[in-house]
Amino acid sequence: MERVDLDLSREVRALGAGDLDACYSCGVCSAVCPLSKDEISFPRRMIRYTMLGLGDRILASPEPWLCYYCGECSATCPREADPGGLMMALRRFAIRRYSVGRVADFFYSAFASGIAWVVLTAIAIALILVFREPDANREQVEFLSFISLENIHVAGVAIVAFIGAAFLANIWIMYRAMKRGGRGAAFSIDNLRKTTRGAVREIVLQKRFGECEDDRFRRWAHILVSWGFMGMFLATCIIAAVDFEWIRLPRWVSLVIGSVSGAATLVGLGYYVRLRFDRTSPYAKRSHPSDWVFLALLALSVTSGYVMLAFRFLDMPAAAYGAFAVHLVAVFDLLMSVPFTKFAHVIYRPAALWLAGVK
Repeated sequence: MERVDLDLSREVRALGAGDLDACYSCGVCSAVCPLSKDEISFPRRMIRYTMLGLGDRILASPEPWLCYYCGECSATCPREADPGGLMMALRRFAIRRYSVGRVADFFYSAFASGIAWVVLTAIAIALILVFREPDANREQVEFLSFISLENIHVAGVAIVAFIGAAFLANIWIMYRAMKRGGRGAAFSIDNLRKTTRGAVREIVLQKRFGECEDDRFRRWAHILVSWGFMGMFLATCIIAAVDFEWIRLPRWVSLVIGSVSGAATLVGLGYYVRLRFDRTSPYAKRSHPSDWVFLALLALSVTSGYVMLAFRFLDMPAAAYGAFAVHLVAVFDLLMSVPFTKFAHVIYRPAALWLAGVK
């Protein structure tokens, strides 16, 4: 017997969905969506599941992750039910339900999210106070005299291990939900190769995003943010490898890659922030507070990195170390929340593409 969740519609509305009661299932949204084809049909089916309280079917469906929310469905809906906004809300719903121990609930509740961010920030500040070096170089900027290289790398390894373990647990919950619903790619070498290739191609080129009919620059803004973050992660890996003497490269290589990647990220973020302030695009008419927190943390992580470098070149040790501390707090908050917030779609989307058998 299928379980019906009578509170599902209310929960999804609280996560940013529009007026679902306005929908009379005409099917225009699915007809105009360029990504709704073959067995992948949305958003009409997702609307019906939500209205009927079929949360398990939503969690068993890859559709919420295959939508890039171009807003075409919302712009053409004759009843202004905002089906695109529903797809965004369902991604938040899925992040909550897929998260191990329902940890993500803390980041999507108005009251609990405030406490969650305060606690994370307090932990980051406490760690800095405990592990900072008391005799930091006051004559010239030397970041490793403020926090030792060993402590930075130990913290980095611990954070990566935490993120990896959380995502493995979350993806396992996602996989089980989809398999129970009869969805998911079959485990065969040939299918694994094809679907993995499709998922990787989508991560790098985001070709499906290009099939949407909205402003094309939004795709490039999305790519800039994605590539920018991956570039900054690559720069971090390079400098770690140099510090451990695994590779021999000058440190400026990491600095250049990180700086260019950070600039790309800020350009993409700037576009998305402008869209949300303009509120002219269907995509940006409704913004959940969690989206703003994600944009703010990512922007703060990048800009604080530039500020600390600027103080370094200006030879201002106290200001540089202060900016370094702010940078570490922002990065800590961003990374520790990755498996439970909007950023999680960088893993859930390719996982859904693979489980849906997209080639």
